[in-house]
Amino acid sequence: MVFVHVVLVKVKPAVLNNGFEEFKARLETLRDLQVTKDEVLQLKWGPPVWDVRSQGYNYGLYSVFRSKEGLERYRDDADHKNFGKMNLLPNVDDVLAYDFEV
Repeated sequence: MVFVHVVLVKVKPAVLNNGFEEFKARLETLRDLQVTKDEVLQLKWGPPVWDVRSQGYNYGLYSVFRSKEGLERYRDDADHKNFGKMNLLPNVDDVLAYDFEV
């Protein structure tokens, strides 16, 4: 079994209009965290295919973990939490996270 972690965000209009490419580049640095290297099998950021269905969430993360324990380690990791505080939260109006087993 693997575990999927999905994060949807509503990027602030100011970021979309000025600095969105820099924001996306900063999000990609999530790959550089040791916990990501250790636990994540797949990681992909991207926009919705159909805006009409996205309820305002305009960017998202899809990631796959080897185990529930790995997902928990990632969730609780100090570097991961700092990544969110520094790179994600200042640039978004809302965040939705959802985890499930496949």
